[in-house]
Amino acid sequence: MAVVSEVDAPLEVLSVLRRACYDCHSNETVWPWYSRVAPASWLVARDVNEGREALNYSTWTSYPAEERDEERAETWEEVEEGEMPLGVYLLMHREAKLSDADRTILRSWAAGAVRTESAEGERR
Repeated sequence: MAVVSEVDAPLEVLSVLRRACYDCHSNETVWPWYSRVAPASWLVARDVNEGREALNYSTWTSYPAEERDEERAETWEEVEEGEMPLGVYLLMHREAKLSDADRTILRSWAAGAVRTESAEGERR
């Protein structure tokens, strides 16, 4: 699948999202070796499909502005509650573990403190 659009966010936010979220929530999944070996491949494919269905950062601008606001808030809520990144994912991807600084970056982004403006002046 192609990347339709990039999340319009500061580099610090994109860095955290890419490291901790994009494997399951974008079309830029890095498929590890075990994703090619059954039965692990079935579980990995299911998790990625469910993740993309819930939120796909590769189609970010296809969401209406209000929905992007909701998705930012939902991203933080999932992180704050410890539901994301998934514990099973972190077992094999230690680099995705969020530090306190990462969490602060995502919380600020969700609250709108680090929003950017598009050329049309639309809030993002």
